[in-house]
Amino acid sequence: MANSNMARVNAILKNSDYISWLVANGQAEREREFCHHDLAHALNVARIAYSLWLEAGGNPVAKDIVYSASLLHDIGRWLEYADESGKTDHAIESAKLAHGILLEVGYHPDVVAEIEKAIANHRNPDTQGLSQVLYRADKLSRECFFCPALNNCHSKHKNTDMIY
Repeated sequence: MANSNMARVNAILKNSDYISWLVANGQAEREREFCHHDLAHALNVARIAYSLWLEAGGNPVAKDIVYSASLLHDIGRWLEYADESGKTDHAIESAKLAHGILLEVGYHPDVVAEIEKAIANHRNPDTQGLSQVLYRADKLSRECFFCPALNNCHSKHKNTDMIY
């Protein structure tokens, strides 16, 4: 049975702010040799996150919530690149940007808060629930073991040994 709430996911994908932030990420990363924070990455995270969610005994009805968090988790990455002080955390900024979209597509404020929390914590390995699923999916989505730029990568979370 299809989840009718997946219409919310489609609404996110069609949202003009979401599209403009994806474009901003792409522009900020056009010279980047490392991983990109584009739609392909967001969709990979979503698919992996939902699989992890189900494996952990998560409610299958929450598919739209898992996908929404995944699609929005890096949407503020361009803000981090634009901040020359280095103080901007794209996870926190992405959670802030996600707020309006999540309300606009019809999520209850309690669900919005849950998704925002997961987005804000997607770089923290010491989390639980949706936050932990999003963290793991983000790392698993990266194919570091095949990356030609691996030796130059400064990521603290290289995915060279975490296949599953």
